[in-house]
Amino acid sequence: MTRPISHFARLFAILVLTAIVYWPGLAGSYLFDDFPNITENTDVHVSTLNWRDWRQAAQASPAKDLPRPLAMLSFAANYYFTGLAPLPMKLTNLCIHLLNGALLYGLLLVLLEFWNERRPLPFADSRTRWLALGLSCAWLLAPINLSSVLYVVQRMESLAQIFVLAGLLLYLLGRRRMLDAEGRFGASIAASGLLFGVVLGALSKESAVLLPLYAFLIELTILRFGAFKASGRRKLWGVFGLLLFMPAALGMAWLLPRILSPGAYASRPFTLGQRLLTETRVLVDYMNWTLFPRPGSLSFYHDDIHRSVGWTSPPATLICSALLLASLAAAIALRRRLPLLALGLGWFFAAHLLTATIIPLELVFEHRNYFASIGLLLAVGALLAEIPDDFQLLRLALPVLGLTAYTGCTALRVQEWGNPVQLAYAEAASHPDSPRANYELGRVLTVTSGYRADSQLIDPALHAFEVAASLPEAGAPPVAALIVVSSHAHREVDPQWWRKLTQNLSTHAPSSEDIGALTSLAACQHSGNCAPDTALLLSAFLAALGHPQADPKLLATYGAFVANQMGDYGLAAEMLRDAIKQSPRNFGYHMELASVLVLEGKPDHAQDLLNELAGEDLSPSEITQIKELRKKIESGSRPKEIPDAS
Repeated sequence: MTRPISHFARLFAILVLTAIVYWPGLAGSYLFDDFPNITENTDVHVSTLNWRDWRQAAQASPAKDLPRPLAMLSFAANYYFTGLAPLPMKLTNLCIHLLNGALLYGLLLVLLEFWNERRPLPFADSRTRWLALGLSCAWLLAPINLSSVLYVVQRMESLAQIFVLAGLLLYLLGRRRMLDAEGRFGASIAASGLLFGVVLGALSKESAVLLPLYAFLIELTILRFGAFKASGRRKLWGVFGLLLFMPAALGMAWLLPRILSPGAYASRPFTLGQRLLTETRVLVDYMNWTLFPRPGSLSFYHDDIHRSVGWTSPPATLICSALLLASLAAAIALRRRLPLLALGLGWFFAAHLLTATIIPLELVFEHRNYFASIGLLLAVGALLAEIPDDFQLLRLALPVLGLTAYTGCTALRVQEWGNPVQLAYAEAASHPDSPRANYELGRVLTVTSGYRADSQLIDPALHAFEVAASLPEAGAPPVAALIVVSSHAHREVDPQWWRKLTQNLSTHAPSSEDIGALTSLAACQHSGNCAPDTALLLSAFLAALGHPQADPKLLATYGAFVANQMGDYGLAAEMLRDAIKQSPRNFGYHMELASVLVLEGKPDHAQDLLNELAGEDLSPSEITQIKELRKKIESGSRPKEIPDAS
């Protein structure tokens, strides 16, 4: 009994080491999607224990088709106890990462026990425990997993993986009972692990739906659908039929018509074919960054990646495709001789089925490897375990060198992430052709300057925005930032910026970042901090609205603009009604429309709309908003402005 206890003590030491390595990074700030999901998302700023506020927080994901209620509730809980301070948010992420490390160790102990039992010459139990410990340590300290910890919004991914890892562990425990002559309820335990893992995990992020596929790959490589009773095999196939094959068929039937529709990729600078070709290179990059990390190659921003437009354009596309096919072929060919290697490669490819295939997501993000990195490390561990005892020194030296390199690389990245200015400069330096990296450098310098016109940081901030705006596919944010920051600093606004902004918005359907840029410009003009170039901003809005099926956020933003700055309340009401048609449950759009109706001279229509809203199950803050607007209507006063509810 002393040896297992000593291994858990070593696991605890590894968890402590991981916490120490990551600790300096907790001093960092918010980044990128943290803003729309957390800092600017008032629905998660819960300050009471009223259940309606918490229900509203659970539904507060900016992407309404991806609600992710558990993750949103966790952000709300952080806000309730510690406000918007980023350190407690990041500390929560670190605790989740440590919990996942402990779950992974438990999962690997059971998985490697199954694997070892099926070897022609089983290893000593101590060897498999050391392998489980080493793999867990490598995963906890892997540099590619850093953004899943310090990038606050990616708690969605790490939280989902709690249920994936726990579900897999429960599945294996159930399978152990199915292989035992005296075991009962094994199939039920295994099925419940998959079912509850998927359901609870998907409430944090959709990547959890891959859990049954991970379990199926364990069966194909290691367990091979073994069971003590013949009925157990039938139950297994029934479980996978209900939880894997049937949902996969229904999901594809639902997804394919949307993916193949003409507008599916309208807001992306690439086609479906280009995406699939490019992802072959991206997957090889993921392998490289996971197994051979270098601080210069690892980065948060990868929007500067060149798209593949053919098998040989660039030539690396064909080479990477061949490498991936060879890896798949090796996994299939070696599934009996080296099942652990085959499982690891299978997990890596399976983990990228949602993010590296047909769904029109962005091309590259490191956090997509949070589970996939387990597969690659497992494959490497399988090879290390096969090194003969005659080369025991090599078998020990390679993991030690690898873990040392992982720890050092992660520690260096953590130091950067702990300082927003240092991180911004590092990202812009390592990815000079990235519009986002250069834009973020300008944004961080502007914020650090305190928006003071005499700050020495204004000139380098404007230079960073200019670099970002000059890059291909930069979008609206850096151009809008040039206008806003120059106006705040009392600098001349180049008319060319407005022309470039309009041209960018007319070229492709606006993204959420583009819409945010228009919102900031409208707010700057409305507040008086920017010159009232209403005609120029109107041209930019019309360019953005010129694409089919305008985004409801864009419609609502435009509605607020034409109401506040043009006084065209009829057009504003029309835009808001169109936004509500697409997002009928958006309370903010309804309230914005009610305010416009009052300004349009239709208080009775506004009251009718408020009466309809009052019949809904609302949060206390929403009820208060309705009461306040009712008082204004009854007193005959008019709203001073229309808040942008987008």
